[in-house]
Amino acid sequence: MRNSSCFLFFERGIFMQKLLSFHREYTFDGKKYFYDKCRKKYILKTPEEIIRQTTVKFFRWKLHTPLRNIQTEVSMKRYGYPERRDRADILILRPDGNTILAVVECKAAYIPIDEKVIAQLLRYAEALNSEFAFATNGSDLRVFRFDQKSGYKETECPASYKRMCRSNCNETPQAMTLSSRPDLKTLENITYVRRHYDSYIGRQTREHLKKKQCWQ
Repeated sequence: MRNSSCFLFFERGIFMQKLLSFHREYTFDGKKYFYDKCRKKYILKTPEEIIRQTTVKFFRWKLHTPLRNIQTEVSMKRYGYPERRDRADILILRPDGNTILAVVECKAAYIPIDEKVIAQLLRYAEALNSEFAFATNGSDLRVFRFDQKSGYKETECPASYKRMCRSNCNETPQAMTLSSRPDLKTLENITYVRRHYDSYIGRQTREHLKKKQCWQ
């Protein structure tokens, strides 16, 4: 199923090429970087990172996905797999900001989206119990949607983030996020703070922060 408007943008390279021209590059010590608004830090420019940043723009500008609901380079440890070292390229979250709606696998432009890549993508999707799964190298886009009877089936690209959110076929509970942010009431508990944040003070912590009374 590759007749959707989204796929045609990828197939013809029109929209993706336009998005590439919007990448602002920064040079430090002779190396080029992108600024990742999701991670809020500079990321070394690599063939895969070009596709990752372009795909983020595709979700934001074409599918109208809020930036706050996009995560990049997410460790699987955050989602109940402490023994795994791999990372999901992009996660799209539902409006609640916690539930995973889609997982996206990004490959460099010279890597074909073949069955090996799809198998890798669906392993992530099954582990994270996402509703959708996307794989792209910037010119090819393949989309899968969870079906209660047969698992993930290839489908057309959704027209928008809102339309994606209307799909609720995968009702499997997702693992608790290990590094979820505590609420303000929890942070008022000094025992909790000392247990979870004292270890953050180390050799790189500035002296005036080490001397604050709340850490004593």
